[in-house]
Amino acid sequence: MSRTLTAPPTDRSMWRRLLAAIHPDRGGSHDLFVWVSALRESVIGDGIEPIIDDRPRRARYRDHAASESERVPFEEFADHDALTDRAVTMADAVAEPFATLLRTLSGCYGVEGEPSGLYEQQRRGASYKSLAAIGHRVGMDKAERIQWYAICEAIPLSQRHASHMFAHVQERAA
Repeated sequence: MSRTLTAPPTDRSMWRRLLAAIHPDRGGSHDLFVWVSALRESVIGDGIEPIIDDRPRRARYRDHAASESERVPFEEFADHDALTDRAVTMADAVAEPFATLLRTLSGCYGVEGEPSGLYEQQRRGASYKSLAAIGHRVGMDKAERIQWYAICEAIPLSQRHASHMFAHVQERAA
């Protein structure tokens, strides 16, 4: 028996049915839907059109955000205000410039209710990259930054804490 190869389906109704079956609103995968749409365009269209990333900026950032291994180990549902109090109290037991940085957290209040950017930040550990940026901004050398990371891990600091500190450091530099 000989087999003949047939061209890929070009019937628009078949493509429409396939796309409907894998559509994210019907429980399908967004990535698969985008891939099949691009495949359809390359098979029956004039070519692949560029895919425009129309997700909100924050969603794109989350995809590229630091992984958990690049962050201070952190319990997602830790009490933000208790950690803030711990940091401010620890300021009395550490040397400069660490003490000054920790004291800036006295005005960093927790966010409750509807999830927002600040709420999400207080649910993740501070990224080492943001802690390094703070350290560089206040003139820490490598050894001091290593101490800084250990202090931040001991508290532990959230990304909201790091962002709050960085804003104060920027304000002081201006």
